[in-house]
Amino acid sequence: MSGLGSVSELERENLEVHVDKCEQRYIQVHDKLEGIDVQFEKIDKRFDRMDERLERLESDIKKGHSSMIVALLGATATIVAAFIGVLAVML
Repeated sequence: MSGLGSVSELERENLEVHVDKCEQRYIQVHDKLEGIDVQFEKIDKRFDRMDERLERLESDIKKGHSSMIVALLGATATIVAAFIGVLAVML
């Protein structure tokens, strides 16, 4: 049973074997941590891109609201003008 958590009988009795095994374990742990670091960097970049997209979406929504308000004001002014015109014709 040779894994990260197991210690062989030879390793218990021989310091050189123990040191060599510890070095191997350290390298394995280091490599795994490097892989995790790379994954976190990728995730961080994805979050940055998502944040940029959300900011653009928010900006587009705000522009859309502004345009909608202008259109509604224009439509309201047209209806009011038409109503005043109808009243003028009736009187």
